[in-house]
Amino acid sequence: MKSVDITEKMVLGTVQFGMDYGIANVSGKPTNKEVFSILTLAWEKGICRLDTAPGYGSEKILGEFIKSNGLQNEAKVLTKIPSLEGYSNYRKFIRTSIETSLNNIKCPIDVLFFHRPKDSLLLRKDPDFFKELLSEYPVSILGVSVYERQEVEKLSDSQFELAFQVPYNVLDRRFENVSIRAGKRYARSIFLQGLLASTSEMRKNSHRELVKMQQRYHAVLTKNHQNPIQFALSFVANARNIDYFLFGVDTSDQLLDILNLNIYDNKQMNIVNKLQLNIDHKWLDPRKWI
Repeated sequence: MKSVDITEKMVLGTVQFGMDYGIANVSGKPTNKEVFSILTLAWEKGICRLDTAPGYGSEKILGEFIKSNGLQNEAKVLTKIPSLEGYSNYRKFIRTSIETSLNNIKCPIDVLFFHRPKDSLLLRKDPDFFKELLSEYPVSILGVSVYERQEVEKLSDSQFELAFQVPYNVLDRRFENVSIRAGKRYARSIFLQGLLASTSEMRKNSHRELVKMQQRYHAVLTKNHQNPIQFALSFVANARNIDYFLFGVDTSDQLLDILNLNIYDNKQMNIVNKLQLNIDHKWLDPRKWI
């Protein structure tokens, strides 16, 4: 495979900068000082794409970093339209949300995703409104964060060239054969909230089926002498159906460790294809972990 700069496909996720996130995260969210250290290292290493959302609580600190370093014309920020459930005047709500996000992040929006897939059906119902948004605000393209294949298929006839964030990892390969325009395919949940990356004990309230899944998965990796983080990253980085992949870290040391991995060695595919853990697929959807 032709050598590719790892950072060209990387999108730094920032949900953990604003909230206590991740089933395998027992240390809580990092301090603002650590967040700046992570962002500084990421930028120095060539990672210019950052994923956030109003609900993550991380837009403002991203904006502080971007403004203080004069990166308004270089940063590529992905953010989201919050759930529209309960809002009758969705036009006003979306405009307000965009304006708030722009004020927070201090730069244009590279991709504006619908956070709730159901809301994206408005693209078919009211396309003129969204054309107005794209012309009035510094938003490059629209996208949808999805959970199921049919949520992409329902938008196949959209007049917009949409980006999609899809769950994709070594255990969840449902989106491999779904048609999404090249250049607009973003993989998320590549570590499944840390479950695939860490052998550490999960939170005390974790469902026993998740604990068993984690144990079985890592037992296979241990047997095959695989580094969990390298294994998960290599799978996504070598995927032909993915253009970018989201990942998160809690410290700058974690980020440096990732950047030092050789993730463009795809020899692990033989192991991936042999993974037979008899997993109930509902446990691959974090929405169902509660």
